Amino acid sequence: MAANTSLSITSLDFDTLKQQYINFLSTQSILKDYSFTDSNMNVLIDLQTYNTYLNAFYLNMIASEMFLDSAQKLDSVVSHAKELNYLPQSSRSSSAGLSFNLTTTGLVPPLVIPKGTLFSGTNSNGQYTFTTNAQTTYFSGNNTFAIANLAVYEGQYVTDTFIVDYTQDSQQFILTNPNIDVDSLSIVATESSVNTSFSYASTLFGLGANSNVYFLQAAQNGQYELIFGDDLFGRYPDNLALVTANYRVASGNTADGVTNFTLTQGLSGVNGGAAITASAITTLANSSGGAPQETIESIRFSAPRYFATQDRAVASDDYSAIILDNFGGIIKDVNTFGGQLLPEKKYGRTVCVLQPQSGTIAPDYVKSEISNLLLEYMGLPTRLIIQDPDYYYCSVTSNVQYDDTATSYLPSDIEALVLAAIQSYSSTNLATFEGNLRYSKFTAAIDNADISIVSNQTELLLIKRLTPYPAFPTSYSINFNNAANLEVGSLGTVTGEPYETNPVITSSPFTYTDANNVNWPNSYMRDDCLGNIVVYTTVNNVFTVLNPTVGTIAYSTGVVAINNLITASYGNYISVYLQPLNADLIISLSGILMIDPNDCKITVNDETN
Repeated sequence: MAANTSLSITSLDFDTLKQQYINFLSTQSILKDYSFTDSNMNVLIDLQTYNTYLNAFYLNMIASEMFLDSAQKLDSVVSHAKELNYLPQSSRSSSAGLSFNLTTTGLVPPLVIPKGTLFSGTNSNGQYTFTTNAQTTYFSGNNTFAIANLAVYEGQYVTDTFIVDYTQDSQQFILTNPNIDVDSLSIVATESSVNTSFSYASTLFGLGANSNVYFLQAAQNGQYELIFGDDLFGRYPDNLALVTANYRVASGNTADGVTNFTLTQGLSGVNGGAAITASAITTLANSSGGAPQETIESIRFSAPRYFATQDRAVASDDYSAIILDNFGGIIKDVNTFGGQLLPEKKYGRTVCVLQPQSGTIAPDYVKSEISNLLLEYMGLPTRLIIQDPDYYYCSVTSNVQYDDTATSYLPSDIEALVLAAIQSYSSTNLATFEGNLRYSKFTAAIDNADISIVSNQTELLLIKRLTPYPAFPTSYSINFNNAANLEVGSLGTVTGEPYETNPVITSSPFTYTDANNVNWPNSYMRDDCLGNIVVYTTVNNVFTVLNPTVGTIAYSTGVVAINNLITASYGNYISVYLQPLNADLIISLSGILMIDPNDCKITVNDETN
């Protein structure tokens, strides 16, 4: 029979595909009298249809796994990342700093705290074991030893061993536990009773045939694989050498937030049998910095950007990729830009603004480690500036109209739904660098909070929170990065009040200390719509100016300068509010905008009343 070309497969829908088979078979002269709906023929067509459908689905899945953008299996994503020389981030141990005293009897100094010494701590997730990551020694002129700022890391050390076998063409050294913290990994090869330490290498630069290094790459099932050199770039261990891999198994960020620790391992044995008693442990820094193994989406995002750096820091994305690759468990996001974009221009400088995973400011030791790391990649290491983010907040006043007949919810329920929608918008679109608030999308999110909502009228104010030290003059430079709205009011109508009734700069209350050291409770800041910021209070409904020039504002740029503000007390902070000219709120390169539920005021009205 000649080849038939009338079979047309245009859809993978089962019923459509089956009908196309029937249409094809009905055109064959040998089958023209067949009834394709009878049981036997119908079963055969069903089988062929299922087979075609499953084959198409299978091939489609294979094709998807062939590309980093579309792959869904972890092993596939890891394989693509391997081609880009990207090592997915491992689990990271939460760490803490401890201080305590050890009282000894019969000890010949020094006192030794070995690597892997066990401590215990508990948080809301349960009990965790913490260990030291290196051996430390201490000296004292008496029998009491002060242990200051001892670093401990969550997780216990485990050991994997391998025998190098030259008879295996493709021998693999795969570490057994996928929850390894790779920063804790140490590799020792025992060759003819001689122990040789191998250090980690991420590139081939500077390596020779005798370099004792190992490489690390991701393997299947979230595990990691050791790779040794080829005797050209790095040395391969001798045949029958014993390779010992020692590493810490981490629980990630679930061990963060431990505040109290106890020493759970006796130190007498490693100190010559001396009696050792530990005092109460002081926690200098609660446990933090833990992180789970990198997710598929994170690998998909980071791998190509890391590859683009080519082991150098030149473009802005290079800095971000290097920092996130090495400190992803501690640093959530990085914004990098040239110093010429700073308010006070610094040409030839690179600015890295760090947003930590927890808290608002990255610890100083992390900044120092990041600076030292970037020195290896930068051509001009003295031109790096590391900054903390500027955090801004948004005040939301929303009047929501809803149709009572379209829902069974009460107004209080609608209010809760709107607040949840605002928080969802904030977590999705804000709280990160370049997270600008787009007014139309924000109000649409409020409208979509419930089907009964028909409209909303929403006003937004930018907020900067100040925490001046009481009784000391404090100055601030605030760049709201948004022009102020000078058309919010008309000239004052209150007799004797020389200011606008509706200023563009306002503040929350605080206790102000004037030039005569008199404290004024319930004081506020505002502008006079002429560019000056004043401090005032109202006593018996009388508007009283306490300082007519505590600061200035440039209305066209939103830059506010507050000079020598002296406060006696305030709440958790002083909020300074700006009435923006434009509905969209655009944040500066170093700024992060967030919405605090406490800054949201929602009013719900039934439009049918």
